[in-house]
Amino acid sequence: MYKPISLLKNSPPNLDRIKVERTTRINIREATQNDLDLIVQFTLSLHAHEDDGEITASEHFADNLSKWLLVEINNPQSLFLIAEKENSKKNDSAVGFIGAASVINDNGFLTNPAKGLIQLLWVEEKSRKSKVAGNLVKEIEHCFKQVGIEYVECNYTCVNNLAEKFWDGLGYNKHSITARKFI
Repeated sequence: MYKPISLLKNSPPNLDRIKVERTTRINIREATQNDLDLIVQFTLSLHAHEDDGEITASEHFADNLSKWLLVEINNPQSLFLIAEKENSKKNDSAVGFIGAASVINDNGFLTNPAKGLIQLLWVEEKSRKSKVAGNLVKEIEHCFKQVGIEYVECNYTCVNNLAEKFWDGLGYNKHSITARKFI
């Protein structure tokens, strides 16, 4: 049996400032419950960006999302990181986040049943050319490696062409397709 992996406790991310461009500095830090409203706001933006309108969201979508995200932020198998851009006043302003989890499928089929799952990734449009998303992914991948996870998966909708180009550029290969039929 494979022991559960705690991303939060076993592999704190490298929280040093990352130089992204000559003039831009990004601080990547671990999210806390205090960041819940920000993460909800970013996730709602992601939902609006990817929603194709085929399935109607619950009228309580935002509240239920908030509850789920709070559970995930506190889940020792999950790790949420916030990217903050330094501004001219030396304050940091959040420009994006990533949420990931370690998942164990110990059905006996694989030698290492653990995988990393990137559940959410959002960067504000004005910061997308600053390599913020790539640095968030790099930090999460580093954390996964440190706890023995050998591969990472992510999902995005087929209408999100920006995501397809982004993930392809980071070396993520397509391995499954979800098909939908309304009956």
